[in-house]
Amino acid sequence: MVRQFATIVLIATFVMSATAFAQPDRPHGGLTRLDWEAKFVPDKGPEDGDSAPGSERYDILRSQLDLRLDTNNGAVDGSVTHVFASLDDTLQTVVIDFSTAHGLGVDSVTRGADALPYQIDGDAVLVRLPAAVATGVEDSVTVAWSGVPSSPDWRRGLWLEDHGPDDAPIYGSMSQPAYAKYWWPCKDRPDDKIDRLVMRYTVRDDMVAAAPGLLQGTTPANPGWVTYEWLSTYPIASYLVSVAVSDYVSWTEACVTTLGTNVPVVNFVYPEDESDARFDLGRTCEMIDVCESWYGAYPFGDEKYGHAEFNWGGAMEHQTCTSMGTGFFNGLGTAWNIVIHELAHQWFGDSLTPRIWADIWLNEGFATYSEALWYEYDQGTAAYHDFLRRGRDPNDWAGQGPVYDPMPVFPGRIIYDKGAWILHMLRGRLDDDDTFFQLMTDWAQDDGRPLDDVITDEFIAHCNGYSDHDLDEFFWPYLLTDEVPHLRLRYSVADGGADPDTLRIDLSQSQNTLFDNVYPIHVNLGDTEEIVRLRLAGPAASTTLVLPSADDSVEGVALDPVRWVLWQAVVESEMSVGLTNVHPNPAQNDWVVFTYALERTSTVSVAVYDVKGRRVFHRDLGSVVPELDGNTFAWDCRGDYGRASSSVYWAAVTIDGARSVRKFTIIR
Repeated sequence: MVRQFATIVLIATFVMSATAFAQPDRPHGGLTRLDWEAKFVPDKGPEDGDSAPGSERYDILRSQLDLRLDTNNGAVDGSVTHVFASLDDTLQTVVIDFSTAHGLGVDSVTRGADALPYQIDGDAVLVRLPAAVATGVEDSVTVAWSGVPSSPDWRRGLWLEDHGPDDAPIYGSMSQPAYAKYWWPCKDRPDDKIDRLVMRYTVRDDMVAAAPGLLQGTTPANPGWVTYEWLSTYPIASYLVSVAVSDYVSWTEACVTTLGTNVPVVNFVYPEDESDARFDLGRTCEMIDVCESWYGAYPFGDEKYGHAEFNWGGAMEHQTCTSMGTGFFNGLGTAWNIVIHELAHQWFGDSLTPRIWADIWLNEGFATYSEALWYEYDQGTAAYHDFLRRGRDPNDWAGQGPVYDPMPVFPGRIIYDKGAWILHMLRGRLDDDDTFFQLMTDWAQDDGRPLDDVITDEFIAHCNGYSDHDLDEFFWPYLLTDEVPHLRLRYSVADGGADPDTLRIDLSQSQNTLFDNVYPIHVNLGDTEEIVRLRLAGPAASTTLVLPSADDSVEGVALDPVRWVLWQAVVESEMSVGLTNVHPNPAQNDWVVFTYALERTSTVSVAVYDVKGRRVFHRDLGSVVPELDGNTFAWDCRGDYGRASSSVYWAAVTIDGARSVRKFTIIR
């Protein structure tokens, strides 16, 4: 049986780290948007994610966005009115993010009936007001523009393509992190949400226009045209505003959750994909319900949730109207993890939006971890751990940069998968699911955070309220470095004579950065297994375990066998690297296990040769992380020539190009 260690006498000592981690003052060293782009990612342009300097001097309150989208020739005519409040008594120049470098141009800037002077400066429109606007005073500007937009990068901004057997048009948009300015004038930064947004999309009357918020109605426009008016009454960041126009079929499902949320689920898909999509999206209400059990009430309960299909390789969590790549619809439910990933963003990203792009892991790590929770809910605990193991990089993301403040904003999988692992480790450290999920619910629902913006420091401070230890030294090394703990475990049993025997466990870490983790150590006592939780916050820690009875003997000690923590093993220097054992030898059944030792993460292959020197089996294992007790590979005694017969064989393990060999025998 397995039981927790509460009944065992446990004495632990540890050395605290002297190094403290603190959040940097500003991402990218305080560089301006253009400075950052030029210095770090000259080929990525808008991936910097920072808006033009000066836009922080006012707060957008309400906006009305009018677009006429011609799917015949790709032409766009638009106007947007921004009502804003001044945040600076000297505000007279209003800086609006908008790029004229990709097919669009400004037609006019007005304030009511009056034209306003403006100039184009890089990716910004600088609008000059007649006089300075005092702090707190509201004012407004209207920008009109037109043209045929082209994507600044592959399917970024606003683009027109086609789909289906009849080449029907599809307008789609992708604005994250800073591509909104390539299709509409806005504040292209996540920390200034629009409190109320009207979206009026005029399209051909054989088209449907989907968007965030609630549909207020449709109105005939010019002959052959129709205007769809959508209204978002919840604060919305510019990168979460979307356009999706095509010959959609749509359907609405009523969704009432266990918590009492009553929200319609509205889906827009291509006609040729309707049958598959109805199945692939059919569990959305169930997913809303289970997300509410983890994170509290759905943040946009007075509007809707739904999906709009578009031509893209991924999906995007546009607020209340996720854009789903067409490749996800196959009628098999293989993209359910994607559906829940984007749904989870409604809490983490759409409701709780990162104040600066440095904190993007608070979006993507949380949504990816929600995929793991879905597997746990849908398929059980083993599926949860399997998902996380599959998402773990063989080299633990070494050389891929930090999770916090990555450059560029989307550097690859690290903010997704390592971000999810950080939450997994937090859950394991708290060792109490009730506490962990209360922490997650409170983060999503309390202290004025819903519908606002957040940063990593605030999340860590929030977590500290649910732990016996300050968690800064747990979080920041994983967030700021690409290291993981390199651990060495030693243990010994002391005969207590007339007193109970004791087990001493010593754990140490040897990498440059010290990590603060609590490691579960499984002690095999034959018929029972005890779990010791040892905190290692400095170079070394130890614990003494008083064995429960004189009959207990220690048959093995395993460090974190389930893998609740990111770490790698340090192989003892006296242990030779390479193939160390072949067992059983001789083998009489259909399995032989090769045990080999690694000094570090290495490229490994395994081969078997017969007495004629023929290679009868070969397998490339790829990049392998060392295990404390040695790595193993089990061979089923079958190879290129079928089932291995009775004979002598040689096992060869090649590690980073160096081969070691051992002889063994198979007896049938």
